[in-house]
Amino acid sequence: MGFKEQLEAAKAGDPNAQTALGYLFFTGNGVVRDRREAARWFGLAADQGSAEAICNLGYMRVHGEGLSCNFEKGFELYKKSAEMGYPRAMFNLADLYSDGRGTEQDWNLARYWYERAAAHGSIPAYYRLGVMYEMGRGVETDYAMSAEIYRTCFSEEYAKAGYRLGLMHLEGRGMPKNPEAAAKILIKAAGLLSEEAMCQLGKMSISGEGMPKSSRNAKIWFSKAAARGSEEAKAILASNALDGQ
Repeated sequence: MGFKEQLEAAKAGDPNAQTALGYLFFTGNGVVRDRREAARWFGLAADQGSAEAICNLGYMRVHGEGLSCNFEKGFELYKKSAEMGYPRAMFNLADLYSDGRGTEQDWNLARYWYERAAAHGSIPAYYRLGVMYEMGRGVETDYAMSAEIYRTCFSEEYAKAGYRLGLMHLEGRGMPKNPEAAAKILIKAAGLLSEEAMCQLGKMSISGEGMPKSSRNAKIWFSKAAARGSEEAKAILASNALDGQ
C-alpha cells in the first residue's frame, strides 16, 4: 500500500493504517520527520484499541519524543498495552518495574512481565531473566539457570548473552573456570558486535588469560570497542596504559 492509499485508509479510520502512518512520521521514512504528527496518528489508533499504538505512545512518553517526557504516563500506557497481550509492551513494562521508573521498583513484577514477554518469543526478555538469576534480583541466585538462559539466547545470536556467558566461564561462576572457553565465546560475541566482549578481550590480551598475551591485539580489541562506543575502552586507550607493554 502506497502513502496515498495509507493516508486515505487512515483518514477513513483504519487503525492499522493509522499506526503505519505513525511509524512513517516517527522515522521520517518517505515523509518529513514529525514526531508530533506520529503521536497524533498513534493516538487515533490507540483510541480504537490498538495495543501496538498504545505501546508506541508509551515509548514516546518515556523517551520524551514527540510528547513531553512523563514516566508515569508511559508506565500506564505500557501496562495497558501489555495487559492487552502486546509482547513489546510487556518487555518495556518489565524494564520500568526493574528500574523503578514511573512506578515503584518491583522485581517480582519485572520477572512476571519478562516471563510473559519471553513466552511470546522475546529473546531480550529471556536474557533479562538470565541476568536476574545471575544477580539474584527478585529470585534466588542460580548460576546454572542463568547460564542455561544465556546459552539459549546466544544460540539466537544475542551478543549480550554471549558476553555474560563468557564472563561466567572466565570467572568460574556456576561452572569450572575455563579462560580458553571464555575467550572462544567472547570472540563470537565480539563478532556479533558486543563492545563489552571486545573490551574484555582487550583485557585478556593484556593478561594472557585464555589467549596469547599481546599488547598489539589488546590495542586492536580496545580500538574496536571504542569505535562501538565503549567508554571504558576509550579511557584505557587515552591513558596510554598499553605503552611499553
